[in-house]
Amino acid sequence: MAATRVRVSPDTGYIVASGVYPPRIKIYETSELGLKVERGIDAEVIQMQVLSDDYSKLALLCDDRNIELHAQYGRHFKIRIPKFGRDMVYNPHTAEIITVGATNEIYRLNLGMGRFQSPFISDADENTCIAYSKQ
Repeated sequence: MAATRVRVSPDTGYIVASGVYPPRIKIYETSELGLKVERGIDAEVIQMQVLSDDYSKLALLCDDRNIELHAQYGRHFKIRIPKFGRDMVYNPHTAEIITVGATNEIYRLNLGMGRFQSPFISDADENTCIAYSKQ
């Protein structure tokens, strides 16, 4: 597997890596220095976010226009976004996954309600990245 995205959990106890051929994610435990979990997924991961302090909640933005939400036991939910996504960020204060992509709309998936909120509109024709300030 060739790793395309790597994230460290906020508690620094786990490293999450996504790769291609075949598409999969691997979760490594830093205290044991070994592989904790390996999961096959349906499509290549464009971006991923760790939603909890450990590896138990993950969000994956995939190249098939889907956001996959994973729990500790595996894939929990999968939802399709209206346009191809390029970047994703999680806002913990509103519990929203915010995605940008091949449109001027910024999509907001509210995890508490389980549905999309009305999108923000950007001045740019397309957006390639998004960031969230923790302050």
